[in-house]
Amino acid sequence: MKKILVMGGNQFVGKEVAKKLLEKNYKVYVLNRGIRKNLDNAIFLKADRKNISEMENILKNIEIDVIIDISAYTEEQVEILQRVMKNKFKQYILISSASIYTDITESPAKEDDPTGENSAWGDYAKNKYLAEIRTIENSRLYNFKYTIFRPFYIYGIGNNLDRENYFFSRIKYNLPIYIPNKGNNIVQFGYIEDLASAIELAVENSDFYGQVFNISGDEYVTMSEFAEICGKVMAKKAVIKYVNTEENKIKARDWFPFREVNLFGDISKLENTGFRNTYSLIQGLEKTYKYNDENDLITKPILNKLEIEN
Repeated sequence: MKKILVMGGNQFVGKEVAKKLLEKNYKVYVLNRGIRKNLDNAIFLKADRKNISEMENILKNIEIDVIIDISAYTEEQVEILQRVMKNKFKQYILISSASIYTDITESPAKEDDPTGENSAWGDYAKNKYLAEIRTIENSRLYNFKYTIFRPFYIYGIGNNLDRENYFFSRIKYNLPIYIPNKGNNIVQFGYIEDLASAIELAVENSDFYGQVFNISGDEYVTMSEFAEICGKVMAKKAVIKYVNTEENKIKARDWFPFREVNLFGDISKLENTGFRNTYSLIQGLEKTYKYNDENDLITKPILNKLEIEN
């Protein structure tokens, strides 16, 4: 039986990955602070990953095959984990971010495109980039195989970020969606179950060793098109209004859940391993909307200043 340690494991991506692994009858450990409920069949390890003494204590008798690190946001966090688990695991799968690509313009990002600090994403991208670099360096120092995934936007059931629900809620309550400028920045969304399937495929799979992969859905859309698709799955028309950020002297992130930048990439390298997405964008949004609606998760939104004043 494969033994896997999932860092996080009790919210959105981590929860879905742990669920997928349990369905494969793997022995699954989840390490987190215990703030949220963990899956019943997972073995819960309570620790703050930033606290090295807590990590040493909880992991001292744990030996596993694969670490799947979903909750790493800094190089210090990956360093603590990899050092504490030295010689006690074989493969390390890091969930990084496509935000580390420094210049996505007209062409989709490829894995060997320039990466590093990105002013649009601030410390988040910088720290994810440094976590990748530290992981690659430590793979040689601590003798483990690494696999790095760079997701673009992730959506789906259980999303803890107000992204697709931001659109659903405004459409449901007949409120306009205010989109920055012309809404023509290009984005790419990957459904949560597809992401989890790709990660599971990478477990102890030599095709993934020492490799970096983009991961997302198959389609590119503009932000305006995304809003229209959300309306389509709800059988309602999305009312879109555009905001000139320069004239209003505001930034998109002042009210909008997405940055006004392109974020889309080439996933052909991942597809060359045999992986295929199960969900199209509309299929994933239909499933998410149905679940959120049936479980009363689409509530009347709290409007921001821009929406109130317009």
